[in-house]
Amino acid sequence: MKLTTRIVVRSLLVMAVALGSVSVLTYEFVRVSGREDVDRFLRRESDQLIAGFATAAPDAAGADGALTGTETIAAARTALTIHPSGPQHVATITVDGIRIQATGGPPAVSALARGSDAPAQEPGRLRTIDTAVGPLRVLDVAIVDAKAEPLAVATLLAPLDPSRYAASNALQRTAIAGVIALILGGALLAAIVGRSLRPLRDLSTAAAGVTPETLNERIPVPDSHDEVEQLARELNEMLERIDDDDRTRRRYLAAISHEVRTPLTVAEGHLELLEHGQIEPAQAAATVRHELDRLGRVLDDLLSVARGVDDVDIRPGPIFLPDLFAAILGRVDALGLRHRVQIEPAPPTAFTGDQARIEQCVTNLVNNAIDHNPVATKVIIDATSDDATVTIRVVDDGNGIDPAIFPHVREPFVTTRSSGHRRSSGLGLAVVDSLTLAQQGSLHLDTGPHGTTATLTYPIEPPMEFEPV
Repeated sequence: MKLTTRIVVRSLLVMAVALGSVSVLTYEFVRVSGREDVDRFLRRESDQLIAGFATAAPDAAGADGALTGTETIAAARTALTIHPSGPQHVATITVDGIRIQATGGPPAVSALARGSDAPAQEPGRLRTIDTAVGPLRVLDVAIVDAKAEPLAVATLLAPLDPSRYAASNALQRTAIAGVIALILGGALLAAIVGRSLRPLRDLSTAAAGVTPETLNERIPVPDSHDEVEQLARELNEMLERIDDDDRTRRRYLAAISHEVRTPLTVAEGHLELLEHGQIEPAQAAATVRHELDRLGRVLDDLLSVARGVDDVDIRPGPIFLPDLFAAILGRVDALGLRHRVQIEPAPPTAFTGDQARIEQCVTNLVNNAIDHNPVATKVIIDATSDDATVTIRVVDDGNGIDPAIFPHVREPFVTTRSSGHRRSSGLGLAVVDSLTLAQQGSLHLDTGPHGTTATLTYPIEPPMEFEPV
């Protein structure tokens, strides 16, 4: 079911409940109001009937002024003659079990009052009684003499059907009006909701038109200053993020393809030369090993970058700075860079960290300094410490980092050298940054025309969650 239909249907249900409640309340109000009108009418008629009895009593009384049974009946007849039954009620007076009924009144109620099914008297009560002729409102009032002695009981009966008919009529009319209001309101509501949701449909159409080939396109933002405008802006921001991720993914795939394919191609070429006897086996083996080693380093660097700071496998332990520098010297010798790298003596400081990861970081910084600078570039590694931190510097006297590239050098696959014997994958600084942050350290770069200084800073005692178990 479409959103427009759901909104209209649910709104109509709410309207129907509201109109139904109004109709029921109107019915009850009219019914109760009609009953209260009947009650006021019966009290007024009873007052007039008792007043008529009081007027007729002195004439009917004997010389002693006291009313006998016969004289009371005579006074009752006179009172009922003065105030007979009307179109809306029947009046009776009961004296010593003898019921005297006035003429007139609704025929069905008058016949009921004369018969044996007449309601039992309950002086002082105003009540509703269901009878064979319908619901009646009955009022019994005691008639007393000057000494408050009971003489008779005046009874007035009024049918409730007219008030209930008025209530039913009001219910019927409000129900008809409600149905008409629902029909007209539903049509108007459908038009308004459809118009209001048109911008959403436009957004849906525009969003459906976005494909991997059109990620650079954006959804038109309506100038409505409402949730639809906000949704359009958020969709465009989402498309911007997807587009950035897609460009990054393509760039990563292109760089990974290049970095993996190049060593394999070089190794395959030398194996073909060896197969045809055009190269010495030792030279072919050395070249293939070199390219496979390079491929292994690229894959290790890719894994370090892909894991991110939160997922890097850090195994902290005690590190003695001179021992760390001795291990770095061994790595430099293995890379054949000893003649270009000078390692200064390290202070006798101990701290907590992952020595293998720090060796990897320093080695990557050395490789970057060698790869991106002229052949005559020299590299110096030194260290200092204080009460809270250990600082390791890798300083070169090369040409510095291109200012256009410097803001992006920490991103993966950013490199200024993509060919030659010492070509670079562009992962070095990205790996160093990831591994250093994972140990609560920091990487700072200072570059200029006279060289670059990469500074690694580590806390001597890292936070508890990084301490060895």
